[in-house]
Amino acid sequence: MREYEYTWGEYDVVCTVDYTYDPGEPDQWYDQNGDPGTPGYGPCAEIHAVWTVFKDKLGKDVYVDIIDLVDTDDIEAEILESHE
Repeated sequence: MREYEYTWGEYDVVCTVDYTYDPGEPDQWYDQNGDPGTPGYGPCAEIHAVWTVFKDKLGKDVYVDIIDLVDTDDIEAEILESHE
């Protein structure tokens, strides 16, 4: 699992994104023995959690997964760009 620091622009909230990265696979027209190959696929990042820190009523830090509140497509695009 990898981590990526993301700033949620709407609120300037700094987050830590837990994700896995797959670099993809190029097209392979033919196998080494001449059989038909396989179509490739592009890179992708699977986001598992988006953590941020908030304060509770007592002022203590609370780590919260806000994955349901953010646009993970935007985060995935940033992650993929960072791997280029």
